[in-house]
Amino acid sequence: MRVVADTNVVISGLLWGGPPNEILRWARDGLLELIACEETASELKRVLQHKRFSRRLSALDTSPQQVLTYFMNLATFVPNPTHDPGKIDADPFDNVFLALAVEGKARLIISGDKHLLRLRSLRPL
Repeated sequence: MRVVADTNVVISGLLWGGPPNEILRWARDGLLELIACEETASELKRVLQHKRFSRRLSALDTSPQQVLTYFMNLATFVPNPTHDPGKIDADPFDNVFLALAVEGKARLIISGDKHLLRLRSLRPL
């Protein structure tokens, strides 16, 4: 099954345990296919640079670049989406996850983001 995970889920899974980490382990073990694109990887790279993660990265004896590299080897990369569904005005980048899911033929978007959760379902663009 193809899935899209938003940036917060990916960071939680890469830096901590719990359900987000389990999702990434399923991707690693081939139980699901986590899709990403250049835009979502750039967003992950940008967010990993935030100071609020520096202590956790130090505790794990890793760097933002190492975490990003691990993710890039874990995910299946597809082209950047070409359409903006424009469904989410409050956080426009969330539209990238929507478009990626539709164009990448994902069955699920894994997120705790209230903007994405409100949608419940999305018809193809």
